Amino acid sequence: MSAEASSTILKPSRRTLLATSAAALATPFMPKRIYAQTTKTAVKFSLNLPRNGTNSPFIYALEKGYFAAEGIEITAMDPASGADALQRVASMTYDASFADLTSLGEFYAGFPEQVPLAVFNIYKVTPAAIVSWKSSKITKPADLIGKTVGGPLTDNAFKLFPVFYKVNGLDPAAVKFNNVDLRLRESQLIRREVDAVTGFDSTVWLNLKGLGHKLEDVSIMLYADHGLDFYGNSVVVSRKFLRDNEAAIPGICRAVCRGWQDAMKNSKAVTDALVKADALVKPDIEQDRLEWVLTHQVRTEEGKKLGLGAIDPAKLQRGINTIASAYNLSKTATVDAIWSDKYLPPASMRAIA
Repeated sequence: MSAEASSTILKPSRRTLLATSAAALATPFMPKRIYAQTTKTAVKFSLNLPRNGTNSPFIYALEKGYFAAEGIEITAMDPASGADALQRVASMTYDASFADLTSLGEFYAGFPEQVPLAVFNIYKVTPAAIVSWKSSKITKPADLIGKTVGGPLTDNAFKLFPVFYKVNGLDPAAVKFNNVDLRLRESQLIRREVDAVTGFDSTVWLNLKGLGHKLEDVSIMLYADHGLDFYGNSVVVSRKFLRDNEAAIPGICRAVCRGWQDAMKNSKAVTDALVKADALVKPDIEQDRLEWVLTHQVRTEEGKKLGLGAIDPAKLQRGINTIASAYNLSKTATVDAIWSDKYLPPASMRAIA
């Protein structure tokens, strides 16, 4: 977990720092047609976490010039902390980000006109998980009753825990929570100050590996294996960007697609680009993290069936409905309110071997 959340790869342009008008926030976007991209478009992009293997293909695509080839000028590609990636785009301080898809359903209930639109899915399975030591014998949700779980407030797995528990017929109040800084999460688990932690499987496990621990000593309880058949991170864009720069979105999707396709062919080259962007990361750990994500979240059976970028609308709607029910939301989003496949590259470009 190196890299400060305020750092950037490139300096932001003046255009991306202009304030969004109140009128823009209030006017919903109604897409009609996509026009050809003829001019360079500035894009301020937020990663999902500090720079690491989970987002290295975006950094690689930037270095390789894939965005530039599409007429996209990435003015910033900033690290974030979990849910911050969604908030940045929802507030329209960033144009696009790598954020949790299903969480858009919760955001829609409170801010339907401002909810970002997902345009390219990467994670076919949510990586949200409970991580503990095998010696603690926490193998099912009920094993957490009376235990202490640590997690950062900005962590999507932490935010989803009440949904996870309710889906399994359990009361979240039966579990004690210890809100911890993202940078201290694994340390608390190692010192046994908590019984388990929330987080993405690849994030927590590879952080533990970097601190000298072995997989056989670690237990990973995936939310996806216990009732939450949710999609994970996707490229999302702000409503302002949709209104002002819709023609640039297909190019963004193509550049992202090329970066992730290259990652599946040569993860070392992608990790090398990550190291150039942040010399403090550990190359072996981050390459392992990238390979984990590719294996567990990208090259799934559904991924091979649908290809990069696409989703099953029925599955997404089930996830939205589950979120709405668990949180007693006043509004339940439809798939079309938070997702569009109209900007996707052709299936041949998105195919997963």
